[in-house]
Amino acid sequence: MAGAGRRWTWLGAVLALAACGIALGVWATSGGGSGPAPRARAYTSFQACLLTDARGISAAPAAQVWAGMEDASLRTHAKVSYLAVTSPATSANALTFLGSLLVRRCDVVVATGSPEQAAVRAEASKYPAVRFVLAGAGAGAGAGAQGPVAAGNVAVTSAGQSGLRGAMATLLEADTAG
Repeated sequence: MAGAGRRWTWLGAVLALAACGIALGVWATSGGGSGPAPRARAYTSFQACLLTDARGISAAPAAQVWAGMEDASLRTHAKVSYLAVTSPATSANALTFLGSLLVRRCDVVVATGSPEQAAVRAEASKYPAVRFVLAGAGAGAGAGAQGPVAAGNVAVTSAGQSGLRGAMATLLEADTAG
């Protein structure tokens, strides 16, 4: 009889654990303590990429450009990302980072620093399917250290710091729509 009592004890314990597991599962799926389920953001296949100097998006004008890109992403669901060019701050070095963005298949590449803009000026004509944007102070400079904007797929926006965010958002929203 002692063996039968143990069996009933084990069976009772297993049934109790199963009942607890079921109750816990029902509680968890009903949102019983975890709050609302997180929602995933669905992005489009459109990618806009920012090429900055070594300071990244922490300093002007890249900070304003990045804010505008994020604004556009919220409205259009385009993917946005940035890549900071590490030293040395030369156009030759910026070319390698620009190449990384082109390999990622960015639809739009925005450049904010002088070396980054010089790299775009040098390479833009080789990538007619990519839209390039030179943003910030000095972006509209013609010939000189940075060289002229010769490719038709390069836009220039040199709106002041207060207007750069809105200008960038408007530009990217137009690109994602068309």
